[in-house]
Amino acid sequence: MGRREKAILLLSIIFTLLLLRTIYTQTSIDTRQPSIDDAELPEGPKATDTKQVVALYSDRGTWNESVIALKNMFQWANHTVQLIDARYINERVFDDFSIMCFPGGDMYQYSQDITSTGKEKIRNFILDGGGYLGICGGAYFASDKVVWRGTELPMKPLRLFQGTAKGPSNDIIHYPDYTMCKVNIVNTTHQITKGYSGAEWMLYYWGPVLLLEKDADVIILGNYDKIDQPAIIAFDYGYGKAFLIGTHPEIDENTLRDGTNWGEELDDNGSDWTLLDRAVKWLENR
Repeated sequence: MGRREKAILLLSIIFTLLLLRTIYTQTSIDTRQPSIDDAELPEGPKATDTKQVVALYSDRGTWNESVIALKNMFQWANHTVQLIDARYINERVFDDFSIMCFPGGDMYQYSQDITSTGKEKIRNFILDGGGYLGICGGAYFASDKVVWRGTELPMKPLRLFQGTAKGPSNDIIHYPDYTMCKVNIVNTTHQITKGYSGAEWMLYYWGPVLLLEKDADVIILGNYDKIDQPAIIAFDYGYGKAFLIGTHPEIDENTLRDGTNWGEELDDNGSDWTLLDRAVKWLENR
């Protein structure tokens, strides 16, 4: 075989190898099954979204209808909701949340399941700029003292609020019944209640009267009409804020958008979700 024939043969072999490599590579790319690392996974929260993630407590003692209604309300307000339990609070970090919400329920059970370390973590979360939203049982839990049916409970509450949560009020309705109650807005300059006039009607279901200590730096936003004592309060806590309410504004009695049919026989004279949305914005400094 001459030099010319050898050169042609060598070039043919090289060309064939290159062609086979191209075909193999293309086939591998087109036909292989994606691994879990290659699959398109949901994107995590963007930096601008991390301030709109609400930690909603859902564990022993919580009133299920309150949890469901709050979840729907927060989603209506364009927030992501993560349900957390006592173990999560006791053992994990929650720096990515903007708000921690405790719904209606058994405040004594909350205090039993959340350890002293867990309570300290919640306080530090708020001190560092987080928000706390406490509804009924969540408002009891946030107070210095809890008085239930005339007796101070032997529990260790969260102690955000310098005062006593006392209830239920038989002057509003005799325990264990529930009713719609009139709450008079007494501060119309605060961001949450600015422009409100008159009163709001909300579900009362064993909620507390929020009795302030003498020098407590707390703003009263609304009073129970029948007893003229605080039902809604707001205050700063370190770099963070807290909003406590003794009624249940999350329950929409006349619609099903809250995800429950609780209290459908009642008339709430309009939704209170706008009030809660304002509270959320205030808690997040928006």
